[in-house]
Amino acid sequence: MASPKQSKKIKPPKGTRDLYPEDLLRQRYITNAWRDASIRCGFEEIAGPTFESTDLYAVKSGDGILNELFQTFSGKGGSETLDKLVEKGKADFALRPEFTPTLARMYAAHAKQLPKPCKWFTAGPYFRAERPQRGRLREFLQWNVDVIGVPSEEATPESKTQMDAEIIECAVRLFESLGLTNDSLSLQLSDREVMADYFVSLGISDDQLEIAFTLLDRKPKLAADTLQTLATDANLPEAFIAFLIADNTGPDLDASGLDSVCSVCSVVKIDPWITKDFTIARGLAYYTGTVFEAIADGERAVAGGGRYDNLIELFGGPPTPACGFGMGDVVLGNLLDDKALMPEGLELKEAVARPQASIRPQAFIVPNRESDNSEANEPLVHTLTANLRRGIESEQWLADENRKPWNKNRYALAPLHARISYKSTTKLNKLRDDAIKQHAKFFIIIDDENTAQLHNLDTKESLGPFSPDPTASKYIGSAIAETT
Repeated sequence: MASPKQSKKIKPPKGTRDLYPEDLLRQRYITNAWRDASIRCGFEEIAGPTFESTDLYAVKSGDGILNELFQTFSGKGGSETLDKLVEKGKADFALRPEFTPTLARMYAAHAKQLPKPCKWFTAGPYFRAERPQRGRLREFLQWNVDVIGVPSEEATPESKTQMDAEIIECAVRLFESLGLTNDSLSLQLSDREVMADYFVSLGISDDQLEIAFTLLDRKPKLAADTLQTLATDANLPEAFIAFLIADNTGPDLDASGLDSVCSVCSVVKIDPWITKDFTIARGLAYYTGTVFEAIADGERAVAGGGRYDNLIELFGGPPTPACGFGMGDVVLGNLLDDKALMPEGLELKEAVARPQASIRPQAFIVPNRESDNSEANEPLVHTLTANLRRGIESEQWLADENRKPWNKNRYALAPLHARISYKSTTKLNKLRDDAIKQHAKFFIIIDDENTAQLHNLDTKESLGPFSPDPTASKYIGSAIAETT
């Protein structure tokens, strides 16, 4: 009897992963955390196709992006279709390498009908045709969080600052939930407009700005002598080269926009996570203002993003302020492993099986702009909202030297899904209507630093005054938890 022919082993494509049950649970632990942080910060989930027209990516990044794409070709057209593909130099479609172009296309298509701002998030698979290395694969999951547009009457520098701070806060809430601290990870901020002006002062011409930012973005990955050679070959001025190869966080520049963002971040108590670093560039040319990266020792950027106020127009939409960031699961997973912050075995199963954040807003907080304290009430709204989203950790958990972020006893008061209104009206009825339209369960009016009125929108009951202070015995967050 003849022996069966030995079959050939076929390996998975380079830069991809086979996820067995435990591997998939680890990935689900991360994606659940992404989703919870987004929802509790008032973002709504969207999704788009996993492949798009190659022209979509060329609009945003130019034809050079084609080298980074997995382009798609169907054999149904036969050799004639293949001949056309070779002639054009590109396929009609490509697997998505990022989400921002899809996001811009989706927003531009319905800009007039969409609420302002749109606070959107998504998480899914992406593909990049590049060399795999630690923290970077050809297929990966990515979380994208964006704020797009503001009401026309609110389109001020202050409103844009608030947008930037909300994006940063969402990233911090994610890190906190996973047990990361600002000792091991920091959010490093810069400003593209400020840096462009600085580059010009160093002798960079307008047509050299793109290569200057590209080299600055590559600085963490290249040796100083390599950077110097590349800059010299590009005929960049000596003053810029000296800045480029210097081992520091850049010059002390006047960046009032960044100062404003940091000030708002301090109101929601995330400023310890923030540092200014004028060597942060974000290589993509569409960034127009604030840019940031989440940096941990020994890893690539865990997250990165910024402001892109001109992108929606490129896709046929109206002028629209926007900002956002992306975070991949590969680098984040490496970081959690390195910090012993990834559960295993039974703990992993239990962590993944927990109920996720309430899609329905549990609290909608507004200021009483008709009170004598109206100006002071505005920051109190943001402080209370942040406290509700953060929750209160239990004393028992805090006293445990071996505590882990997934422990069941972590919270004395669990984090809540809390939203604010972006309307500038002084009319409380209109703000209440906004809360009802967004299906919030509780409506909170900040009267002053000691008083917050709690209203149940389901029962139409006024539950009386409580304190917005988490340390108070009548903390309004505790009242919501007891009523839910």
